[in-house]
Amino acid sequence: MTSDQDHKFRMMLLKLGAFENGQLALDSLIQELEGLFNAVDLDDQDWREDFWDAWGDLEISYALALNRGWKSLDEVREQIVAKAVTDLKSLVGAKLP
Repeated sequence: MTSDQDHKFRMMLLKLGAFENGQLALDSLIQELEGLFNAVDLDDQDWREDFWDAWGDLEISYALALNRGWKSLDEVREQIVAKAVTDLKSLVGAKLP
């Protein structure tokens, strides 16, 4: 792993933590993670697919809330987002030394 990849993975964890602490909105988290994911340049296709699946749960939950005009996520979507964040933290953490 390069130092640039290491930095991007650590930034992902910081963004996920900021979201969990209420310091980053879901739409911002989605954008930040997408940018970092695209920039990380990792050849591990299984990891990339797993990350994309979990990230997709965030995106779908946010899109659904927007489409329905919700001010916040419903309980089911909150649980989906929480699981996706946990999964993303695990995936990213597994790549760090």
